[in-house]
Amino acid sequence: EEPTEADPKGPKQNSPRGQCCRRRRRRRHCCSHNSFATYFPRVLKQVHEGLSLSKKAVSVLDSFVKDIFERIADEAFRLARSTQRSTITSREIQTAVHLLLPREIGKHAASEATKAILRYTFCQ
Repeated sequence: EEPTEADPKGPKQNSPRGQCCRRRRRRRHCCSHNSFATYFPRVLKQVHEGLSLSKKAVSVLDSFVKDIFERIADEAFRLARSTQRSTITSREIQTAVHLLLPREIGKHAASEATKAILRYTFCQ
């Protein structure tokens, strides 16, 4: 008798696709850049639809945001250390923002941060 179906345990044929699938594709891991550059066009689109930013402007904004972030984090660390705590909470961040940023900008930043924290805790 001849088998009507192909033997599932029989020898497998080599196909070019099978050989390709054996090799694992490696993703390129370029050095991780901690950058806020991807967010600037998104925010600008929300505020002003038709405007765009040059690469130089994005670079300047990125440096500015990194600098402010570092200053706030350092000040919050000092505040936490002065109260003998090892955790930086939203309270330390809020105090650092009030200390570092001018009046209106500080108030606006604090209110936006409070809204963001409420959204975050509500989603959790």
